[in-house]
Amino acid sequence: MIFRETRKTKIIWSFEARVLADTWVSRISEEDVDALRLVFNQETAGNIPKFIDAFRQSRKADEKAPSIIVDVAEGARGAITNLKTEKEIPFGTKVRIGTTGSGEMFEVTAKRLEVLFKKDATVFLGYGNVVLKTLSVSSTVVELEAIQGGMVYPDTDVHVPSTRQPPSLKDYDAAALAEIFKRNVDFVVMPGIRSLEALREFKGYFEKIGGKFKPWTILRVDCEEVYQNLDLLLPEVDGVLISRREMALSFDPATIPMLTKEIIQRCNDQAKVVFTASEMLGSMRRNVTPTRAEVSDIANAVADGTDAVVLSEEVTQGKYADKALHLTRRIIADAEKRTDETPNWIKLAPSISTEFDAIAYTAYRTAKRVKAKAIVCITKAGNTALKLASFGLPVPVIAVTFDKEVLGKLALVKGVNGIALEIDPTIDDVLQTVNDRLLRDSWLKAGDRIIFVSITLSSVGREASNLFTVQTLN
Repeated sequence: MIFRETRKTKIIWSFEARVLADTWVSRISEEDVDALRLVFNQETAGNIPKFIDAFRQSRKADEKAPSIIVDVAEGARGAITNLKTEKEIPFGTKVRIGTTGSGEMFEVTAKRLEVLFKKDATVFLGYGNVVLKTLSVSSTVVELEAIQGGMVYPDTDVHVPSTRQPPSLKDYDAAALAEIFKRNVDFVVMPGIRSLEALREFKGYFEKIGGKFKPWTILRVDCEEVYQNLDLLLPEVDGVLISRREMALSFDPATIPMLTKEIIQRCNDQAKVVFTASEMLGSMRRNVTPTRAEVSDIANAVADGTDAVVLSEEVTQGKYADKALHLTRRIIADAEKRTDETPNWIKLAPSISTEFDAIAYTAYRTAKRVKAKAIVCITKAGNTALKLASFGLPVPVIAVTFDKEVLGKLALVKGVNGIALEIDPTIDDVLQTVNDRLLRDSWLKAGDRIIFVSITLSSVGREASNLFTVQTLN
């Protein structure tokens, strides 16, 4: 497999389980995308394993396949079902909501209205298109008043943050999840878990059903409680997904941009992967041209140091999904080529507290000084590549591993390319083995200078070895 120097920031294409079908297999195969985010839903969970099987069977043996992310976070607990066209709700309008088939002004999929709604609660149609206050609730009808008017579209989600309960494993179909995770999923996005005890329970469960191929665990940051406990929760996971549109339901929306920058920086400080999601080109579900704000949104996420941008699953349901993906690639390419601009929130002098930190940071500084074409590291589980990438390197990282399954995880680390060696060479042979492989399979050529890094956590020969060295490929 030949790989080339390409954009650093990765792209995650999202799909709700209910839209997965064989028609998507061939379309995805034609696109340059780094990962597929498959959004779990209890009713359509069976679509996910079928899709993964069909997709992997369609790939050639030596062809790089996108990583697989399964997002098990609870989505909207209700959606409007009886709208055929958009409808405007002016400020002060009285609104009635009932269950599907009730004949009310708006019908929703929620089975128990008294569980989703409560008196005096704030209700969001979509993620703030229309905001309502609940006046009364019964088992058959909910009466509300618009305190912020706007447009409501077919299939609009209904959100009531104040009635949402902390996630529990009891809420999931264990058999459906087990069937999915038999298929060597690379990442699992967990719901917005607020306590350390619950997080460890979720993480242990997914590592167990993942078997030998343990998925990297990603915590969804989607509300104030998760954010406030992030210092406690972040060390327990491999990374986070920042769900900004859900955060805006519990935070003042004006604070979300700076909170996003802060969370990305905290993840970079701790060498955790970070995915930035929500409303990425969301308007392209219906419009061929996105808003200027949406384009700036992606460029800013790149500058802030996110590992990947997550295209909204709503975009995939529209007719401009391919155009949105192509535009995302162009935005990233333009943002990354402007090397004269200082990236946002990149810490130039991180704290060095371990030998691991010291070697990685010194390798990074040396790469800048000698104008190396790449930093090449030996990594067993991906830790060395994660640490190097967390510095916001000016050159690509090439992660050499002896475990092909690690490549799917490293594929979503910013600025990292991965290759797998079939054998575990001794320390005396590893440099020449890597030299030959890079000349054969990468964009690098004879005479290019690289920084070679091996840290204790990596497996090189019979004994671990800490080193970094400047090498010239020959």
